[in-house]
Amino acid sequence: MEGNKTKGWQKAVRSVRRLYHLMNNYRIKAKDPDFREFSLLEYAEVRPEEVGDLERLRYIEQLDLAQKGYINTDLKNLLSHFGEKERLIKKDHTIVPIGNLKVLENGSPLCLVQLGYEPVDKTFFMAGRNHENIPLWKPFDSSRLGDFLSAVHPAMENALQFGHTFFKEDVSQCSKEDKDTICEFYNGTVLFSFLTNPNFRASILSPTEEVPTDAKKFVGKTFRLPLSKNENSLMTLTEATDRYFVFQSFLKSAPGPESIYFDRQEFKRRFLDSGITLIAHLKHDLRLGVRSGMLQIGKLDGSEGKGKLRWESFENRIASNTFSAIEKYYLSNEVITKKNFLVEKDAVLLQSGTKTAQLKKHYGTGQWYFAESNDPAKELQFKPIEEKTLKNIHDHYGQSKDFNRAIAKIKKNINEQTIQL
Repeated sequence: MEGNKTKGWQKAVRSVRRLYHLMNNYRIKAKDPDFREFSLLEYAEVRPEEVGDLERLRYIEQLDLAQKGYINTDLKNLLSHFGEKERLIKKDHTIVPIGNLKVLENGSPLCLVQLGYEPVDKTFFMAGRNHENIPLWKPFDSSRLGDFLSAVHPAMENALQFGHTFFKEDVSQCSKEDKDTICEFYNGTVLFSFLTNPNFRASILSPTEEVPTDAKKFVGKTFRLPLSKNENSLMTLTEATDRYFVFQSFLKSAPGPESIYFDRQEFKRRFLDSGITLIAHLKHDLRLGVRSGMLQIGKLDGSEGKGKLRWESFENRIASNTFSAIEKYYLSNEVITKKNFLVEKDAVLLQSGTKTAQLKKHYGTGQWYFAESNDPAKELQFKPIEEKTLKNIHDHYGQSKDFNRAIAKIKKNINEQTIQL
């Protein structure tokens, strides 16, 4: 009995609803020719799931209410779906895209975060996902962004490539005040994002000998470059030719990244050779050095000991056609095998009037050698220190500021040799 009352009540409500929408649709048709055409030409045959826009779905809703007094669940779901999609589109139209952050592994993208700005409310937004190519914008939240990026882990190695793109053309349409605000926000967000995950820092490269020899292979890679004494700068190689390299600042790129140009030799001299510790002056105007535990050979590119010093790894020098057979034999036999050279470390300089003298330690034997000259430009001829040499040092260099240090080293060396004997 109660069920019949409920059904009767529902029928009454639907009847009233049908009548209301029937009358209302006459009014809408009179004002909206598109609605009128749809009701006459499409409504009878169209299926709601085949309709791809909200306006026509609302036409079906109006006509169904006028015909049946209700709409079914499928149509309700479609209206809800397309209504939310329209809301997202309207929201997207109010937001200026200012850039994106991306994470890659071996060149394959893992995630993308879009950044946007709403000029009316002066509010920043971010979107980590899209729906049918529409960004799902949320108010910017640095802690949420940090949690999202820090959770990204590499699958194969312990390094991830962090990248970002600033949309300069889109931002240029904003007012100057907004542009300044956006640039400050963007640079700060890039720096913050880069620091959230240690795997991002692990992908930053240090300059190697391979860079000047095969630079195009490294285009798009980011390097630590010691541009100043106190700190390294992160710079991305954006262009490489046979003559020059172009680097752009990696973390600070808004409103425009700083660009730095180097020719190949300048890059090598500044970022490769500068990290070399000189070990010894060798024959044939060669130098022996070490960088990161690897032996380096330097050679003056001019004649008679003039020109710039060009450094290259020992292996590359030995394999190079620019080295003569005599130089290669000298390096392999005398320097590497016999260790027959004097080291620069702990060398002592003595001065007395116009005379200059030096003490250097022989790498192979550990014995100290001595040489002096009246002509600074003349090459010093080193000889092992004997009693006569000691007397000469006492007589002529006793007033030199490094005299005591020199004598201490000589005596220590004599004592060590006596113990060995």
